[in-house]
Amino acid sequence: KKNQRVRIGEITFSGNKAFEAKRLARTFKKTHKVSPWFWQKTKFNEKEYEEDKELMLDFYNSKGYRNANILSDSIYRINNPKSNKQRLGIHLNIAEGNKYYIRNVSWVGNSKYDTEMLQRMLAVNKGDVYDKKSIHKRLGIGKEQNPDDMSVSSLYQNEGYLMSQIEPSEIIIGADSLDLEVKIFEGNQFTINNVGITGNNRVNDEVIRRELSVYPGQLYDRSQLMYTIRQLMNMGHFDAEQME
Repeated sequence: KKNQRVRIGEITFSGNKAFEAKRLARTFKKTHKVSPWFWQKTKFNEKEYEEDKELMLDFYNSKGYRNANILSDSIYRINNPKSNKQRLGIHLNIAEGNKYYIRNVSWVGNSKYDTEMLQRMLAVNKGDVYDKKSIHKRLGIGKEQNPDDMSVSSLYQNEGYLMSQIEPSEIIIGADSLDLEVKIFEGNQFTINNVGITGNNRVNDEVIRRELSVYPGQLYDRSQLMYTIRQLMNMGHFDAEQME
């Protein structure tokens, strides 16, 4: 028995001191309470709600609150005797923790690129607020990794270092400061041995190969690989969502 669809009537917070409830609610991408904006989705979706909680923690992390956490959350029915519309309420209890600042940044294991160059790309200096999301984006790691963005990872990936790894570690110094140590594992440069094509039933291999910018004998270059994929998408012969 499906009953009526339930919309979100209110979203409340406790434990938040650094940011007002309205600001935290705006970090939710898809979980919103009923509002005059008719185009805004207000139905409750559990999967989207879990994703939005992660977005809120990402927001805290980006503002220096590296230990921010959701202690508990609850979903409850709002009883309104004047209306027969079903509404849900959401409450989140937050532990913000301290706001952290960068003290020192050090690099270990880099030989291809000098420390000054990598430091300029990271653009993090002593006294800056610790912004985990921006740091990971500039390093090009984790969920912030984007092959099309310029990052420390792309520097290595575009020069053949296919197996390179970048691992930042945080060393806590006191209640509100930390040192950031970035470990670089460069590995060896890789050369392309073969370029294979599969899944094309209507388009000849040679037609596809004319669009390639990666060839056997070249150093592996992720930027050229991504460019090739975009070129193949622009041909109009293939389902872009199915291309791997």
